[in-house]
Amino acid sequence: MGLDKEGLAPEGRKGNLGPCPSPEYAPWPLPAPCRRMSACYRPPGNETLLSWTASRATGTAFLLLAALLGLPGNGFVVWSLAGWRPTRGRPLAATLVLHLAVADGAVLLLSPLFVAFLTGRAWPLGQAGCKAVYYVCALSMYASVLLTGLLSLQRCLAVTRPFLAPRLRSPALARRLLLAVWLAALVLAIPAAVYRHLWGDRVCQLCHPSAVHAAAHLSLETLTAFVLPFGMVLGCYGVTLARLRGARWGAGRQGTRVGRLVSAIVLAFGLLWAPYHAVNLLQAVAALAPRDGSLARLGGAGQAARAGTTALAFFSSSVNPVLYVFTAGDLLPRAGPRFLTRLFEGSGDARGGSRSREGTMELRTTPRLKVGQGKGNGDPGGGGGMEKDAQEWDP
Repeated sequence: MGLDKEGLAPEGRKGNLGPCPSPEYAPWPLPAPCRRMSACYRPPGNETLLSWTASRATGTAFLLLAALLGLPGNGFVVWSLAGWRPTRGRPLAATLVLHLAVADGAVLLLSPLFVAFLTGRAWPLGQAGCKAVYYVCALSMYASVLLTGLLSLQRCLAVTRPFLAPRLRSPALARRLLLAVWLAALVLAIPAAVYRHLWGDRVCQLCHPSAVHAAAHLSLETLTAFVLPFGMVLGCYGVTLARLRGARWGAGRQGTRVGRLVSAIVLAFGLLWAPYHAVNLLQAVAALAPRDGSLARLGGAGQAARAGTTALAFFSSSVNPVLYVFTAGDLLPRAGPRFLTRLFEGSGDARGGSRSREGTMELRTTPRLKVGQGKGNGDPGGGGGMEKDAQEWDP
């Protein structure tokens, strides 16, 4: 393979790293940006984020769609919930959804920058911008996964420990939880900035000083941002389903809606982030494999595929508002733009009555059973009270 007039490997072939040639084609001495880049661990093949046309095209499409759906959608969620102050306090689930929309909206504001990067094939903001932008992306990732985990835990407690509902409505508890989430996200996102570097003044991507650093960083990111949080989520749902299957009682209609909403958020987040973390694990294993083996070369393929998988993860920040609309059902035409507040108002978490509290088990009525007949059969409130609740929850 020959060099072009500038001493670089031809476009589209292995060894092309923007303005820097591969080591086997490099003139001596190397340009200053290339000397900095040579300190980075690189898998065999020297692929970068921009190496595969298919990955760039897929990434660009997902980023554009994410921005079109997610920016107005998350803006609507913030508008609906930020100013909502019910008398008994905003439900914890609504507060978590509000902060989830803020985290998602913040990262989606960066999508035009990444579209320009993938289409123009050059990073536009320099070294400091490279580190800062990817730090914000990691911050959003950690905040989103921690908030999603808290939503699942809150739902689990609402079903299995309904007597905790008043405490879950406490504004002080919500402030402490949110402070912990954002502080943890700020700390966990630091490696994303430390290990980002501008390769050849053109490509902003990971730069690890050694293969061991690469394996440790990528494995730790997947462990803290995917494996551990979703292990907790699955545990919460296992406990919740076991409790519901063993009970003769059912949750109220709005409580069921909120439960479906939380389940949909968790499922969408897991599916859309799974390819990104699969690439992480592939590159971590490849970094520790012998460099002349086929497994090590897969690490380069993973690096080239990262543009598409990262954009798919971006898309996860845009789907939640769509899920809110589908979960609302008949609330949307009845409540209009305020359907989100109505959704959480009816969940029971915003109510103070012992029967309407979220997680409180309520007797499901059928056309063959008059609720009023429960009087004298162990209903401490009498048939009239149950009938009133039935009308409220199951119109």
